[in-house]
Amino acid sequence: MYFPLLRGKQFELIALRELLENNLLSTNITPIIEPIRATSTFKSVLMLFKNKNRAIAVIQNPAVVEYQPFNDTEVTELKQLPLFYPARLIHSSADLYELGKFDNPKKMAIITKDDNPDIDGTDKVWQDSIKVIAVGQRLLQRSKGDRVELREAFKSRPRNVDYKENSDEFFSEDHQYFSQDGYFGFGDYSVIGTDYKDTGFAPFAVAIHIVYFNDKGQLRIRHFVSDSNDDFHDPAKKFAEALNHLVEWYESEDIADTRNDSSALTTFVKMHHQEIYSGLGVVKKLSIQHHFEIIGQYLDGGD
Repeated sequence: MYFPLLRGKQFELIALRELLENNLLSTNITPIIEPIRATSTFKSVLMLFKNKNRAIAVIQNPAVVEYQPFNDTEVTELKQLPLFYPARLIHSSADLYELGKFDNPKKMAIITKDDNPDIDGTDKVWQDSIKVIAVGQRLLQRSKGDRVELREAFKSRPRNVDYKENSDEFFSEDHQYFSQDGYFGFGDYSVIGTDYKDTGFAPFAVAIHIVYFNDKGQLRIRHFVSDSNDDFHDPAKKFAEALNHLVEWYESEDIADTRNDSSALTTFVKMHHQEIYSGLGVVKKLSIQHHFEIIGQYLDGGD
């Protein structure tokens, strides 16, 4: 099972919604959402997971913002269903107590790299929960029950142009080894990383991040970066430059109809041929969708 952790930003939510609508989100993927706003987009995603009878986890105590939860009957009812996994960031035993108030058969206790709480490993809520624990935390080794490794696979750079320095790098091999290592699943932050910025800005460079399987079955990531990076003018031109590099790779490596192909990648190629620029939010959306599509195909038994 794959448990990607996303923030509830608009295009991250739209990525999930479109994957579900198009039946491209594997049942072996359960997204974890750390919400930032109780928006109509967020609600539409939650309701779609309900209507499709698909599991989703939502963090009840998000750390990146002061979150005001929904005051909504439909969402309240959803939170009582078995397909809804209430999740909490565990900073102390008090968070386990709060998590235990939910009657849902599946609960999720999350410990990130920034936390190392003193938790009683025999606590019933702890034992009964899916434990999502950042790689390296001592609680991972001494925990029993369903455990998930959470890794920050995406190596974030201060500036988009910095991705040119290492344009092709290792991403993860957790999908290959999580089961034999005794874990119920694996998780990461997809191609977003843990950094959170509430507002956007006009970048000097545009970068498109695409994960792919190498011949050993490991996941690597390629960064396709624009060329005209001296100022923030003409983002459409910058996107076209980055997209041109992506399409050159796609065609030269014969990606079409392989395990590295996806609906999202073919959309990128279509945008290139039709000279479409829809904004950087769409770039992020498609990069996430591609990642989830190929991981889902792998977990579903694809080659």
